Amino acid sequence: MQPRCPQCDQPIKAEQINIQRMVALCPVCSSVFEINGIRPKAKRRKVTRPPALKILSEDPLHLAFRSNFRLEKNESFTSSAIASGFFSMLFLLMSGLYLEGDVPFILPLVFLLMTSGALYALAAIAYNQTHIRLDDEAIAISRAPLPSLTQARRIPLSGVEAFSAQETAASQREGYDTPRFHVWAQWADGSRKLVSGDLSEDYASYIASQLNRHRVADEAASVDRLRDHYEADQAAHDADAAIAQAQRR
Repeated sequence: MQPRCPQCDQPIKAEQINIQRMVALCPVCSSVFEINGIRPKAKRRKVTRPPALKILSEDPLHLAFRSNFRLEKNESFTSSAIASGFFSMLFLLMSGLYLEGDVPFILPLVFLLMTSGALYALAAIAYNQTHIRLDDEAIAISRAPLPSLTQARRIPLSGVEAFSAQETAASQREGYDTPRFHVWAQWADGSRKLVSGDLSEDYASYIASQLNRHRVADEAASVDRLRDHYEADQAAHDADAAIAQAQRR
C-alpha cells in the first residue's frame, strides 16, 4: 500500500522514501515523518571487487574497467575485424588497379579510409576502458581514453529503484562457458535502461552493488539534509512565535 503524509494526506512516491531509515519527505507540505508497516529490503551480500576494476573516486563514485578480456565473444570487435580485413583486401586490389591505370585514385582512397575506420574501431574496443560516474542527479557512462564512436550516455536517477545484474538472453540460450551479464537501472513501473553490457558475473555484480550502495547513501544524506532544514525552519518558526507572544503580554 502506498504511504500517505499524516499532515496533508498526500501520496508519497518511492523517491521520497528512505527505506533504510524508514522515513519519508512529503513533497507538498515538507513534513518529514516515520513510515510504519513497510519491511526494509534484505541486506545484500558483500561482493568482492575484481582486481582489474578500479575505483578512481568514492565521492562521487567513479569506476573504470576494461571489459575486453573475451574479445572473440564481442560482436562489435569481431564485426570490425571482419570489416577491416575485407576493406584491406579491397584497398590492395584497388591500389593495384590504380597503378595499372584501370581505376581512378578516389577508389583506393575510399577503401583506405574505410580500412582505417574499421582498424580504429578495433583499437577503441580493445584498448579503451568503460568509465561509470555516479552523482546526485545521474549516472554517466563513457569510453576513454581514445575518442569513442559510441556516444557517452547519461541516465537520470530520478525514480530509479535499484541497479541489478542479469544474465543476457543470448548467454542463457547459448550456454556460454563464461556467462555474460548486463547491469540495468530499474524503475518502479518495471521499465529499465542499460548501464553497461556484456560483462562477466563478477564485474556486473560488483558494479550493481556499488551503484546501489552509493544510491542508498545519497538518498539517506538527502533525507538527513531535508530533515535538518525542516527542523531548523520549525525551530525558527517556534522562536518567532514565542517572541511574538512575549511582546503581546
